[in-house]
Amino acid sequence: MKRQSCILHKMMLGVVVLLVVGMGHAQIGGDVIKVKLPFNFSIGTQRFPAGEYSLKPLLPNTMLLRNQAGQTLTSIATNSVESTEALGSTKLVFNSYGGQYFLRQVWRAGNGTGREMIKSPVEIEMAKKYTPEQQIAKLCPSLLNRRDYRKAR
Repeated sequence: MKRQSCILHKMMLGVVVLLVVGMGHAQIGGDVIKVKLPFNFSIGTQRFPAGEYSLKPLLPNTMLLRNQAGQTLTSIATNSVESTEALGSTKLVFNSYGGQYFLRQVWRAGNGTGREMIKSPVEIEMAKKYTPEQQIAKLCPSLLNRRDYRKAR
């Protein structure tokens, strides 16, 4: 009898753990951000050509970059960054050093908390040589469904 009670407790604990992990993953998952970038860019030490990409939150401090076919290209380590007010539109912020673009931040419309990429050694070296410029790719939610994207400075 005691053994059955122990097994039942372990099964219940397992179910609770699965539910908690599942709820946490659902909250982290979030919406996919799709973007068409007209310039080559870097994330960490990897370079990517201009084109259509999507960013999807995976874990609290990780995002996935996917190509147009949905193939995962890289996982991106991020930190949380906050704004004093919620943003009106979704946007990606790139740092530009000597014409080389590095993804810096990802912001969702209506949210005052964004994701900031961890600078790679390559970006740190470029920052020492050049004064950074910022390039912002703004995404209008109404245009996302039409796969028509706009780049704004």
